[in-house]
Amino acid sequence: MRFIIYSFIIGVVFTLNGQQNYEVGKLIDSIPVSNTASETFALYLPSSFDASQTSPILFIFDPVGRGRIGVETFMEVAENYSFILVCSNNSRNAPYERNFNIAANLFDHIFSRFTVDDKQMYLAGFSGGSRLAWAIAVAAGNIRGVIACGAGFSEAPSPLLKKQEFSYAGIIGNRDMNYGEMLEVKAYLTTTNYDNTLFIYEGNHNWPPPRVIARAFNWLDVAAHKKGVKVKAEVALYKSYTDDYNIALKSESIGNTLQAAAEYERILSNYSSLYTLDTVAARLSRLTKDSAYKRALKARSKALAEEKEWTAILYRQFITDYEQPEKLDMAWWEKIISQLNTKYATAAVEFQNMLERVKFNLLAQAFSRKNPLLFNPTEAQKRFCNELGQVIYSD
Repeated sequence: MRFIIYSFIIGVVFTLNGQQNYEVGKLIDSIPVSNTASETFALYLPSSFDASQTSPILFIFDPVGRGRIGVETFMEVAENYSFILVCSNNSRNAPYERNFNIAANLFDHIFSRFTVDDKQMYLAGFSGGSRLAWAIAVAAGNIRGVIACGAGFSEAPSPLLKKQEFSYAGIIGNRDMNYGEMLEVKAYLTTTNYDNTLFIYEGNHNWPPPRVIARAFNWLDVAAHKKGVKVKAEVALYKSYTDDYNIALKSESIGNTLQAAAEYERILSNYSSLYTLDTVAARLSRLTKDSAYKRALKARSKALAEEKEWTAILYRQFITDYEQPEKLDMAWWEKIISQLNTKYATAAVEFQNMLERVKFNLLAQAFSRKNPLLFNPTEAQKRFCNELGQVIYSD
C-alpha cells in the first residue's frame, strides 16, 4: 500500500505549490492527475473557498469511476461545510492494489496543490468505493471520518482497527442488497465501542439522496465538535439535536417503530454529553417494550434469515452455471424467479424489500463477473450473465 505509507504517514504536504486557479462553486470534471498517463478526477471548490486558508476535504470513491456523479452527490453539503470535493475517474471495482496506486497518485496531486486541514480529512464511497474508503481509513491513521454508502468493510489486508481512529457514518437503503451487512457492521462497531452510526432510508443500491447525505455530514460535524477538532456554535448544535428529535418523533407517530428506536438511540449516543436527555431515554425504553416494536423486530429478523437462505441457494446455482455455461438451464432461472415474485407479491413490506435485495444481489453477481478487471469471463459466461439479468429484471 504505497500511498498509505507515503501520502498519509510520511509525506503529506499541506502547503500551496503551484496551485491552479479553478472556478469556485462549479464542478470541474476530468482534471489530469500529474505524473500519470491518463488518470483524471472531478473537483468542486465551495463558493467560500479561500486559497490562502486551510480547507477541509472529502475524497470520494465511486464503484465505476464516475467522478462527476460522486462529486454531485456531495455538492450541497460541500457548500454548507466549506469542503473541497475530489472524486477519481479511474478508481473502480477492481483489485485493491490497483486502486491504492490510483488513490496514491490522486492524493499526491491534491496535497501538492491545495492547503488541506490535516485534522479534517474525510473519505466517502458507494458500494465497492465504500469498501475502498474503509480500507484507506483503517490503514492511514489520520482520517477524521468515513461516509460509507451501500457497503461495509473491505476484504483488503489492513492493520488492526485502532479504537476511535475515525468516525464511521454508514448509509444504506432498505432495499439495498447490502442492508443486512450494514446492520451487522453497525452491531460490530457498537459492540467494540467504536464511534459509528447507521442511516437507513427508503431506497435501493444507489448513492443516497442529498437529505441523507446531509444528516451523515451533520453527524460527523457533531462528532468532530465533541472530539475538539472544531467548534460548532451552540445554536447550531441545539438545532441539530432538535432536528434529529423531530425526525424520531415523526417516525414514531407514523408507526415506524424500528426507525424511531434507531433515531432515539442515535440521539442518546450523539448528544448525551451535551444535554440532559431523560425524556429521550424514557421514550426509547417505552418504545422498545411495545408489542408493535417487538413484532417489527421479529419480522425483520425473519426476513433477514430468509434472505440469507435464498441468497445462498441462488449463489450456488449461479456459480455452477457460470463455470459451465454450456450446461445451464435458463428455464430453471425463469421458474425460480417467477416463483419468488409470486410468493412475496402480497407479503408484508419487510419481505418484499427482502426479495428486492435477493434479486439485486444476484444481478450484482452477474454484473461483477463480467468485469474484466476482476475476472476473465468467456463470451459464453458473458451471455449467461446478460440473459440472467434479463430474467431478473425484464427492463
